[in-house]
Amino acid sequence: MKLFFLGRALREKVLLLAFAALALLIWGGRGLARAQAFLAEARAARAELATQRVWLDHGPEIDAKAVAATKNLDPARTLNATRLVGELNELAAQAGLSADISGQRTERTSQFAFHTVQANFRRTELGPLLKFYEALSQRSPYIGLEQFTLAADRANPGQINASFRIVSAELGP
Repeated sequence: MKLFFLGRALREKVLLLAFAALALLIWGGRGLARAQAFLAEARAARAELATQRVWLDHGPEIDAKAVAATKNLDPARTLNATRLVGELNELAAQAGLSADISGQRTERTSQFAFHTVQANFRRTELGPLLKFYEALSQRSPYIGLEQFTLAADRANPGQINASFRIVSAELGP
């Protein structure tokens, strides 16, 4: 390789060195980018590990609080997914609203089942929405509002489109 390089003209030597330098620069830049990505992932993994360590260290305390909270709940007032939809339809009717309830999903833990639904109200007034919210808040901690979105109706700016993500807690088996 050395003889090949030395046997070249000066112009070819300069060009070969320039290509080699360019290749080294590209390779070095990619290596640097990979190293930065690796370090970022390592930092994220350390942060996740620290969070998990805190949860594990406080596990008995969390379990004790969950057991204490369970003792304060009335099992007859907890709602399964079907009862949640029925209750929301009833609360909406009492407030003078028509609800479009969809997106049912259930997450289970050792002590609870959390049922989540999406309740949408189209082209309504603010007064009935406030009535619905007040009736919903009176059912806490058995029913809770997780997310709420309000938007003016495009066709009629005097009316509101609202979306509620609602969660109910049911005591597990």
